[in-house]
Amino acid sequence: MSDSAAAQPAVSSPRLAALVVLRTDVGLVRSENQDFAAFTTPREERGSHPGGRLLIVADGMGGHRGGATASRLATEVVKRQYLESDTTDPAAALRDALTRANARIHSEAQSNADLRGMGTTTSALVLKDHKAWFGHVGDSRIYRVREDAIEQMTEDHSLVASMVREGLLTPKEAENHPRRNVLQRSMGVAEEVEIDVRGPFDLQVGDVFILCSDGLHGVVKEDEIKEHAGLPLDEAADRYVKLALERGAPDNVTVLVARIVRADEIGDETLVDSPYDETVRDEDKSQKTTAKIPAIQEPPNGAAGFSPPDDAAPRKPGFLKRLFS
Repeated sequence: MSDSAAAQPAVSSPRLAALVVLRTDVGLVRSENQDFAAFTTPREERGSHPGGRLLIVADGMGGHRGGATASRLATEVVKRQYLESDTTDPAAALRDALTRANARIHSEAQSNADLRGMGTTTSALVLKDHKAWFGHVGDSRIYRVREDAIEQMTEDHSLVASMVREGLLTPKEAENHPRRNVLQRSMGVAEEVEIDVRGPFDLQVGDVFILCSDGLHGVVKEDEIKEHAGLPLDEAADRYVKLALERGAPDNVTVLVARIVRADEIGDETLVDSPYDETVRDEDKSQKTTAKIPAIQEPPNGAAGFSPPDDAAPRKPGFLKRLFS
């Protein structure tokens, strides 16, 4: 190595941040929202060994009570177990968290006849140190939009998706197949479940991640998701839900949209180190199928997520927060 080369300072990568918006809607057919979604806060992450920002979406099934219970348990247990993990490896922490959530849901179902047979999809994404990892069971999805390309990072664990992979159906035929919602894997139905854990994947400034239930991707095509990913995040999330509603929204619709940015490009008001770092609150009340939730408060026992109570009007949590790795 030459002296001149050795004297050159190392070029450090820019510190990355992520902005996230969460939306959920009961849809136009279902009477309750059985989806549940959450992400971790800066204060929670500071005491976590695996660290990073964790985003989770779950879509429950199993009757009026069972579906909502399963998705809530999946989200809460995955979040808690990830944050409390002793390992510094996000992939290992994700696998263990989903494994424990599966066991908890199954145990609850076996001990309560009203919950028997309940289950849920679960897709969880970690953003940390210029890298991303995910853990996944079911047919909720994680997409990444990078420049002008969209990639479905997760693999659907459904009968029809398996038939497409085996060449028995074309993707076009799968769109309207009568068994397209039949799952081959879900959380809580059996004592054990096979969990897909992938990563690390490199993060780039401008990457957009979309986590969504099948209430969105079942009626909104990939090209449309890609088309709107470049909008301001709150507009993109609203647009995704609006498209699903315009097409009848036969299922609950939940989406988290995250964009990777340089930390030094975010305004000072966003960099304030507070538990939630809330910078934008949804004020749109024009959509009759949604209602604004009140200002976010610190949740009990570290829980952070949203699923409307049975007696509440359909709600849409709209908030934009800074995420950082």
